[in-house]
Amino acid sequence: MGDFSSEKQELFKQLLKKKGINSPGTQIISRRTETGSCKLSFAQQRLWFLAQLEPDSPFYNIFAAVRLQGQLNQEALKQSFNEILRRHETLRTNFQTVEGQPVAVISKATPLLLPVLDISELPLNQQQAEVTQLADLARQSFDLNSDLLLRVKLLRLEEQEHIVLLTMHHITSDGWSIGVLVREVTALYQAFCSGQPSPLPELPIQYADFAVWQRQQLQGEVLEAQLAYWKKQLGSNLPILQLPTTRPRTEVKTNKGATQSFLIPSKISQELQALSRQQGVTLFMTLLAGFQILLQRYTSQDDIVVGTDVANRNQAEIELLIGFFVNLLVLRTELSGNPTFEELLKRVRSVTLGAYAHQDLPFDQLVKALQPERNVSNTPPLFQVLFVLQNTPTSPLELPGLTLSLLEVENKIARFDLALFITETEQGILGKWQYNSDLFDVSTITRMTNNFQTLLNSIVSQPDARIGNLEMLTDAEIKQQTTQKMERKAFKREKFISLAPKALSLSQERLIKTIYLQPGQTFPLVIQPDADEIDFVAWAKTNQKFLETELLKHGAILFRDFNVDSLSEFESVAQAICPDLFGEYGDLPRAGESGKVYGSTPYPPDTAILFHNESSHLHQFPLKIWFFCVQPAKQGGETPIVDCRKAYQLLNPKLREVLAEKQFMYVRNYTNGLDVSWQDFFRTNDKSLVENYCIQAEIDFEWYDNNSLMTRQVRPVIAVHPKTGDQVFFNQIQLHHIAYLDAELRESLLSLFGDQKLPRNVYYGDATPIEDEVIAEINQVYQQSKTSFPWHKGDILMLDNMLVAHGRYPYEGERKIVVAMGEMIQSQDITLHSRQGGGK
Repeated sequence: MGDFSSEKQELFKQLLKKKGINSPGTQIISRRTETGSCKLSFAQQRLWFLAQLEPDSPFYNIFAAVRLQGQLNQEALKQSFNEILRRHETLRTNFQTVEGQPVAVISKATPLLLPVLDISELPLNQQQAEVTQLADLARQSFDLNSDLLLRVKLLRLEEQEHIVLLTMHHITSDGWSIGVLVREVTALYQAFCSGQPSPLPELPIQYADFAVWQRQQLQGEVLEAQLAYWKKQLGSNLPILQLPTTRPRTEVKTNKGATQSFLIPSKISQELQALSRQQGVTLFMTLLAGFQILLQRYTSQDDIVVGTDVANRNQAEIELLIGFFVNLLVLRTELSGNPTFEELLKRVRSVTLGAYAHQDLPFDQLVKALQPERNVSNTPPLFQVLFVLQNTPTSPLELPGLTLSLLEVENKIARFDLALFITETEQGILGKWQYNSDLFDVSTITRMTNNFQTLLNSIVSQPDARIGNLEMLTDAEIKQQTTQKMERKAFKREKFISLAPKALSLSQERLIKTIYLQPGQTFPLVIQPDADEIDFVAWAKTNQKFLETELLKHGAILFRDFNVDSLSEFESVAQAICPDLFGEYGDLPRAGESGKVYGSTPYPPDTAILFHNESSHLHQFPLKIWFFCVQPAKQGGETPIVDCRKAYQLLNPKLREVLAEKQFMYVRNYTNGLDVSWQDFFRTNDKSLVENYCIQAEIDFEWYDNNSLMTRQVRPVIAVHPKTGDQVFFNQIQLHHIAYLDAELRESLLSLFGDQKLPRNVYYGDATPIEDEVIAEINQVYQQSKTSFPWHKGDILMLDNMLVAHGRYPYEGERKIVVAMGEMIQSQDITLHSRQGGGK
């Protein structure tokens, strides 16, 4: 369970030490002084609350069925379970309500009956049906108020063949506890068969002692430190994974579950282990990184959040206890920028170690602190997908005179949309999916399995490759894609030849179709042709109003598969939508074939261009921008986009008011050899013309060192869209502020120019510096509001520049994206944020 087994703890401590983090679990737990009822642990309290909502649900039952072959000593087996019941108070604890609050009431040990159901006279096929039916009955719900929370039933199939059905409620047990139970049954049964007393030493503490200790420890500064880490790590608005489901999600959440298993061969398993050792990480981290890439491919999201179980037994005293200790951790990893797999492993290691170091905060406390929305698509809180490496200590199923085997019983309840449990075995790595069968069918999970295995093969063969270049599709899928593509081309060619000439209808309903990149992801809207022959320019011109409506609704429109193959045709499309394209932009180079089409920003390919609203720092800016993909990069080079309406909503209201009141001051030094020269930007060598331009545009300017120019412009940060009335986060802080430069470059520039003559920087409008915590919050808001997708050759992306900010990821290989802009707006004409709310 999790990645915190004893054999991994030394590596864990070493990695934590390198990060300057103390290992958790240094306090000693002592016996509680008070007897009688006591408070529940935080984990127990969460399950108790859920049980009140669904009192008859078997949702949190733990069930196992074991086949016993050989001469069974029934009395010794009953004695063994009774001794375990005596030893572990948690198994004879009930949960009652006193003055509206749950308390744990521990009963004295009473003899556990071991009912035996003899079905030996039934035919073999009827025996099997009876076993299945009784297994279902054994999983019936518990009454936490009065039931003994351990059930044991024995089925007699023949004289030397039995099945033990074992059921416990999760509020008293977890995965690790099963291992404790097996070890103790083994030791006790062997002793009792020989007429010997119990060989097990008395337990130093009981679960109730832990519950009291946990509540004493997790308060004050300790609690605040744990909460502070998680709030910083997860923020206030975690993304919801948009996994493509086989069937749509219903309004009422369902828990109907199914399972599917697979095996990663030992050869690949050994290579994954070797790679993990080489990179200084655990196998869990390596597999998690691969799993997150799989989720990225399926969702087209870079911000990936998954949950994991941890045994949370980081105190020596509790390792021998049966009880509910397991905790859920939320692992949020950023996969943007198309890193290499080795680079991604470093991110995953950092995230995982931080989570382990703060694992003491119970999951329900975290949910309570973050207060996530619970009404979005009926998804579980904080994460929808679980990933667990099951490596809790286990003992072999061995009893004297008996051969034991665990019966595979399908779990018909799904706690999450999708869960993947990984177990190391001698044959390789065993994977087991548990999934919501109302969302996914068997073929979908099978495909996911094949893709995951292909991805892991690709990872071990080229761990230095960028994650976007790792192969996920199977050979059969690649062949099928190629065949389908050739068939589509042949069909279109034949249909075109057979069609008689006819007049074209320019109605958007007949010629195009609108879709989304992923189900439920409405940003951007995708428009594709739905007719074999379409005059894109004529259609765009005829449907300007339709496009305007959709653009204002979504903020971004991706035109795909329209077969635009030249700069002139791209310019004609943009001009059909907006006749007055802008042709005097000093920050971008000309594309070479037109005065109104530009090349993309000349940044180094290995450097990301951060998010910005085009020209929001200038006296005028385009309301519409078009990007045309002439040549996508071999790897990377996506143009991520940010929903500025969402970003505005995510900003802390107090910070919004500060930004609206102070605004930003953009300071720029046009120095030869760095950035664009003032001669190129203003398209003149005449200083007087530059001065007149600055005066007209209300730009503060200063000449220095004979031929260097400094400009200062105070511009809005929060603005109201002139057409929709929406308030938006509208600026260029990431593109201009020195905090966003690489640390080495930042130090170099400061040493060369000092703070006052940097090529670019941003201050508050009153010239005071912007605080680090403000920079950090803005970064988080952008990450939570963004989306990205791979470019296809011929794609045209149209943005409303106030509703959407954009950037660019690093890339390899040739890449050519050209830009057109139109509908210029004067900065002085836009309405600023209003304290009364302004707009919608």
